[in-house]
Amino acid sequence: MHYLLAFIIPLLSFILQSYPRVFNKYFGVDVWTRLLEIQHIKESGHRIPDKITKGFIIDGYFDYPILFPWLFSFFSKKTLLNIQGFVSPFFDSLQNYFVFIVAYFLTQDLAISIVAQIIYALTPMIPIENSYMTPRSLGYFMFTLAFFPVLYYNIDNQQIFLFVEFIFTCLLFITHRFALQSLLFISVFFTFVDRSVIYILNFTFAFITIALLTNGYYLRVAKGHLANIYFWVKNYKDRFAHQIYGNKETKKQDWVGIIYNLLSVFSPIFLFGISVWTLSGIIYLADIYFNLGILPDNVVYLKFALWIVFFYIFGAIVLKFKQLIPIGEGQRYLEMTTVPAAILSSVIFFSLMKEYGAISIVIFILLCLGNLGMIIFIQIKGIVRDKNRSLTNELVDVFNYINKMKKAPRIICIPHQNTTMTIYNTKADVLVNADNPGLMKVTDFYPVLKKSVEDLKKEYKIDHLLLRESFVKLKELKLKNPKVVFKSGDVKLIKI
Repeated sequence: MHYLLAFIIPLLSFILQSYPRVFNKYFGVDVWTRLLEIQHIKESGHRIPDKITKGFIIDGYFDYPILFPWLFSFFSKKTLLNIQGFVSPFFDSLQNYFVFIVAYFLTQDLAISIVAQIIYALTPMIPIENSYMTPRSLGYFMFTLAFFPVLYYNIDNQQIFLFVEFIFTCLLFITHRFALQSLLFISVFFTFVDRSVIYILNFTFAFITIALLTNGYYLRVAKGHLANIYFWVKNYKDRFAHQIYGNKETKKQDWVGIIYNLLSVFSPIFLFGISVWTLSGIIYLADIYFNLGILPDNVVYLKFALWIVFFYIFGAIVLKFKQLIPIGEGQRYLEMTTVPAAILSSVIFFSLMKEYGAISIVIFILLCLGNLGMIIFIQIKGIVRDKNRSLTNELVDVFNYINKMKKAPRIICIPHQNTTMTIYNTKADVLVNADNPGLMKVTDFYPVLKKSVEDLKKEYKIDHLLLRESFVKLKELKLKNPKVVFKSGDVKLIKI
């Protein structure tokens, strides 16, 4: 019965994360890249594709983790377009259910376990990150399934935990690069904390296993991952710059860039704003250090606290020093703490409730309501009302026009984030890279335009510009004899 009750919160969380898609069905930039990956695998007979040339002016080889696109390559294109907004919330619901399983396994307390699920669901960064189709939530779930067993094995020494963590570490290698990178960092940390090489041995054996099982394909994925890091090593200063104005006009920055700058400037304090439950790790360690005796003395909770605090400090450092942007945006490392933070926060809440009664309940309710308010506010502002990261009616009109053109155009998109969306929805060839090593070939126009559009036109034989004038005005690009061939709203297709 308890395990049936545990489905309620994941279901409510799924609804909370999914409802914005009723108002904005096609939100997200990377969703089109994911759909293209799925399409390439489907067209290759559900196998790793060969060289990718169709639609990409800068061609390349498929170099993404294979599991997520392979799973969805068995769905029709129509079905994918209908469900794409619900995929990430679905996988996150599985992780929410896993929160209950772990909490109940550790405490045998139904109330603590259900509250842990509520806390997890009301972590602001979770609904935001799952707002579009991405392998991120599946990757984070795999991370938890890979790391918790090896962490617990170093306490319990049951061989079954080693087997489980090895299987899911292998799966993580072919699921999500950032989650895997995070697993490497936390494995190194706990190798020293527990003085146990099992963490690194697990990671190493999983790497060798996947490299062999994929016939060396994972080495291409690893090379692509390193190429992506190198690209941002060279361009970290422009990570959130405007493609045309660069970093000079901060007023042109969208809300995502503004939030990131605030996190960076006021790190580490602002990190608590997107994950207040991270405080649980600090509170638990403080209780032990000052020997307060309020919280239960438990080695698993101690390791949870260290897990949380490690990623909190690591994320704060990455946020503070922009040179570290190549290894990921700092706040994303807190996403690796959501499971232990939810469980530990619930344990702390019930412990404090015994000591301080009603005041603990009031503070907890206020925190939950505050997080819920933040989630809804960001969803409305960043998803429901979004224009820059969504397939709007204006873009659909332009795409329909492109598909009726006698000759497939060669297009440069401004802003650049409309590139894979254009490839997926039209027959055009678009100025963008097909693989991660190809990133170094786009530095003339992304993340900041360094060459004129006229020069890029000659170099890549471009004949059209797809422009959103709310991003930059046509006259500011100083083109020679541009001709607007189609316009819908602020979106223009321009012959150049």
